[in-house]
Amino acid sequence: MGKKGVAQISGVVKPIVGETYTYSVTGWYPDTEPEKRNPNNVTWELFKQRSLGKFTTTNIRKKGISSFTFGEKAVGSVYKLQAYLYEPEGGGLIITPQPAKIPKIDKVELFYVDDKKGSTFSFMEKLRARAYCVNMLKKELVFTLWEDDAKGEGHNANNKLIETRKAKVNENGIAVTEFMLTKALMKKAMQGETDPKQLEFYVTVEYYSHKKHATDNVNINNPLPPIKHEVPVKPRGVPKAKGSPAASKPASKKEERGILENVRDWWKDFDLWDWGESSGTIKKDKLPTVQKPDGRSPVIVKGEKKPTSSCICKEQYKDLIWGGKVSCEFRKKVVQICAELWGESRKMEMANGLMAVMKVETDGSFKAHQIMGKSLKDVNSITKDDFWLTKSDGTKTSRAVGLIQFTQSALQAIGEFTAGSGFDKLHEVKLRFAKMGEVRQLDYVKKYFEPSKDKIKAPEDIYLHVFAPKGVGKSDDYVLYEKSKDGEKYKQNKSVDEENNNDKKIQRNEILGRYNISYIGGGTNKTQIYNCSNTNQSTISSRNSKCPEDRSQCFEYSDVVNNPKLNNQSNNVNKNRFHRDMRYNNSHPKGYYHTGTDILTPLNTDIQSMLCGEVIEALNTGGDLGKIVTIKSKDKNGKFIWIRYCHLNSYSVSKGQKIKHGEIIGKSGNTGNAKSILPQYYHVHIEASTNGVFYGGNTRVDPEQFMKTKFDETKKGNPIK
Repeated sequence: MGKKGVAQISGVVKPIVGETYTYSVTGWYPDTEPEKRNPNNVTWELFKQRSLGKFTTTNIRKKGISSFTFGEKAVGSVYKLQAYLYEPEGGGLIITPQPAKIPKIDKVELFYVDDKKGSTFSFMEKLRARAYCVNMLKKELVFTLWEDDAKGEGHNANNKLIETRKAKVNENGIAVTEFMLTKALMKKAMQGETDPKQLEFYVTVEYYSHKKHATDNVNINNPLPPIKHEVPVKPRGVPKAKGSPAASKPASKKEERGILENVRDWWKDFDLWDWGESSGTIKKDKLPTVQKPDGRSPVIVKGEKKPTSSCICKEQYKDLIWGGKVSCEFRKKVVQICAELWGESRKMEMANGLMAVMKVETDGSFKAHQIMGKSLKDVNSITKDDFWLTKSDGTKTSRAVGLIQFTQSALQAIGEFTAGSGFDKLHEVKLRFAKMGEVRQLDYVKKYFEPSKDKIKAPEDIYLHVFAPKGVGKSDDYVLYEKSKDGEKYKQNKSVDEENNNDKKIQRNEILGRYNISYIGGGTNKTQIYNCSNTNQSTISSRNSKCPEDRSQCFEYSDVVNNPKLNNQSNNVNKNRFHRDMRYNNSHPKGYYHTGTDILTPLNTDIQSMLCGEVIEALNTGGDLGKIVTIKSKDKNGKFIWIRYCHLNSYSVSKGQKIKHGEIIGKSGNTGNAKSILPQYYHVHIEASTNGVFYGGNTRVDPEQFMKTKFDETKKGNPIK
């Protein structure tokens, strides 16, 4: 039998960086079966030539997808592209990526020292200027800070040179430098500003011998009195070089307003190659920005050690869900209890479950004096009468109280009440529980779970042990309460049935809906303030990251929400994951695969970008997907990927905005065709595509490969620890 598979491929062997090229199969080995000669079956793999001349894989491989885009880093390297049905065969195309034909400064932006984009600045802070470039690796750029000394915007003869700095373009196509506005403006900017309350300035970046690329003027507060202006020089036009980026652009606002460069010593004999602008203002009373102490600033000395934290609450209990609602002592006690009940290795997993339970039971107050069905009131005003509950038939019973809503039976189980002692005694005990405080009451929470700790195998069993102990360890469809058999219990919880299928039965998975909502919501309510040794220490939201500052590639992925869980709407999460188990309905009697992955999210949960990248769209589709955000990224392997987040209630980003992994992009919701689903199944629908074509395309891929948390392939889709 002869050789089978791909015999020949074709395509561009000297691709220009930044552009996408598609390669084709142009020949098959004769013995390849006709049904196998399908491009969708072909795997395309990219290999790189290493220092000793050998080609080894880049781990970039695509099945059925033959489009590739090479970045700036690829210039100077040699690659081999192979296509095969079964395994690499050693042939392929030799590819040598080429630099972009036209070197250019893509844009110049101004930032504060905490790396947030700047529009206004304090007179007492640093300005960070950043130039984004193409085909200029290791080229030296000149950054010049200019005082704008005249009304309007743009350079003219009265613009004063304040300071000049140099910086080289790095491998990500970025050059960065900083100016201290205090030093610069005290030295140069006091000589002619008409407004004594503020100063205006430009940052100009030069390349190709004085070719300028300028930002709009930005105002900074001027504490000194003005000095009379010098006589302005009439601006002159600046010719544009043929074939340059500037020649193909419309006129800049600077040119529209007739504000043209006339410092002839700088421009004589040269044409304008490119331009770009940004603008901003400053308020007099603005405070200077605090620089992040994470070593990411280009002027921070390498090797400088970060101070170590001495706060045990911050170091060990910072990831406890709903931690932002309670004290450090409370968090510490919860984790300690769970370590003693279920072991050191599971303490955080079970502690998160317990926090989710207490959030549900106390309606989010986490207070020892939370009384069932009543608004939280001052603990000192509570009396025994507050525990009376009059039912619809006029009979009286007693309200539960506390962190897990201690009932009469619960108090009996832990030995705090004796059956038959009467309501007065019962309410006396409950009043004592209400006034003992949260940390002390946690001891009784532990006492309640201790006899059954071996039966409680998972965090959700903690909730079931509080709500319906007979459901612990049972299957999801196990019936807890049925109207015909458990009238009173069913009546107390019939809203759960009504929220689901209203079949007069309350099943285990239905009751866990509230727990799941609490668990997921708790991930966005971790503590942000720590109290250690009576000293408040604020957390810093910055992340130590390997990702470049310009968000051009992502090496560390994030979850869309903290502690993510897959949507179990069908009692089989694999129906709500990308191309796992088929779905069936009246519209698709033969079945179809889900096009993305659904992650449970209560309404208005903060949605985080999974990867660094650029916002391509943030809009209301008006269709099934509702409000969406799509972000174009480059994954850790250097491959472009588009991630789309759907069914949002709102978005907080806009097109063109650069986003870091873990950064909030909007709020979860139920827009589009998610409007009619049950609250416990509200979710964010996530899709991924290798070329940005989602509907009608064939380039969708599994978005879970870009999530920090991974899930197993069971019908429950458990997070892999």
